[in-house]
Amino acid sequence: METRETERFVRIGRSYLLIVLGIALILPLVIGFVITFVMGDFDLTVALTMSAVAAFVVRLWILMSIAWGGFLGHFVKKTKKQVPDLPYHFNSSFESRGGVLYIDTEQGMIGFISAYNPFEVQIFSASRIDSIRSAGSAMSGYRFEFRLDGKKISMPTLISNKIITAKSREGAEAISKADTFVALLAEAKMSAGSRRAGGGR
Repeated sequence: METRETERFVRIGRSYLLIVLGIALILPLVIGFVITFVMGDFDLTVALTMSAVAAFVVRLWILMSIAWGGFLGHFVKKTKKQVPDLPYHFNSSFESRGGVLYIDTEQGMIGFISAYNPFEVQIFSASRIDSIRSAGSAMSGYRFEFRLDGKKISMPTLISNKIITAKSREGAEAISKADTFVALLAEAKMSAGSRRAGGGR
C-alpha cells in the first residue's frame, strides 16, 4: 500500500468546522421547538426563547469539548484503525487532547490525527518538523511541543487542576515522558535528513 505524504498540514479541517457550526446553530433550535411542543400550546416566542437558552448551554458544551480536544473523539478512534494498514513502522505513539502522534524513527516519518481534523491520518517526513522542545510548569502542566509546517502542535503529558511541581512523582514522570518524545522526534528528523541526503524516499 503506497501512501503519499500530506502536502499541507491541516490542523482544523473544514468538515470539523461545518459539524461544529451545524450543531451550534441547529441543535438549539431543535431542542427549543421540541420542549415547546411537549409543553403544549405551541408558541413561536416561547420556542425561540427556549432555543436561546439551549443555544447558550450547547455552545458552552461545545467550547468545553473543543478545549479538551474530545468533541469528535469517536471519529479519532475510527481513524486510528487505519494506521496499522499504512506502510510505516510507527514504533512510538502518543495521544493527548490535541490528537494522536505516530513516529517512525527508522524511516523518519510521522503520522498525525488532529483532534480538530479527525477524519484523516496526515503523513509527513520528519524533516518538516522544527522547534522540538519540552515545556510546562507547575501551574500550566507539562507537555512537548513542535512545529509542523510552521504550525505549533502542543501535546500535554500532564494536565491537572492542581499545582504539580517538577519534583513530585507525577511532575517528574510527565517531564520524562515529554523529554522522551522530544528525543524520538529529533531522532526521526535526523533519519529523514539522512534518507534525503542519501537519495532515499
